Amino acid sequence: VDRGIVLANLTHTPRDMTFFARFFRLVWGGDVDRALRPVLGVSLAGSIAGSSAYPFLGIWAIKDLHAPQSTLAVSYLVGAVLAGGTGYVGGHLSDHVGRRPLILAGWGFQALVPLLLLSVGHRIDLGLVLLALLPVFGSLGGAADQAMVADLVPPERHEAAYASVRVAANLGVAIGP
Repeated sequence: VDRGIVLANLTHTPRDMTFFARFFRLVWGGDVDRALRPVLGVSLAGSIAGSSAYPFLGIWAIKDLHAPQSTLAVSYLVGAVLAGGTGYVGGHLSDHVGRRPLILAGWGFQALVPLLLLSVGHRIDLGLVLLALLPVFGSLGGAADQAMVADLVPPERHEAAYASVRVAANLGVAIGP
């Protein structure tokens, strides 16, 4: 990143801008469509939450459930493969059912999984199944979020809009841990 551009963005902003507004402008620039900002916020918050919790869930599975590392690895692999399929199907399904129901279902079920993990006790199989479902539900909500981008911005701005959402997700992963 060119330091001059960064400094120019920080110093040439109106005095009445809040810290958050300056940070937003620094990261995404000044030309992000207003309708896209809620999607960026959800993407940022979701990736912060996921990247904060997911690594520690593996430690929990090994330390508290006494799950073998190889079994945990298989659980993560199954979850990743299912998440890929769910994301693909969820994107297409959101065209027919609508974005909001799938976002609500995906993020809602993803929020329930940690609560269900509290009731697992020492049942390894149940705990690992729930760990595998966590990215599946996140993928469902994320696919509908991504599909919403095309609904919110004009076609000539799609590339920049998808890039902005990707920046939000990557920034969240960096902030989370």
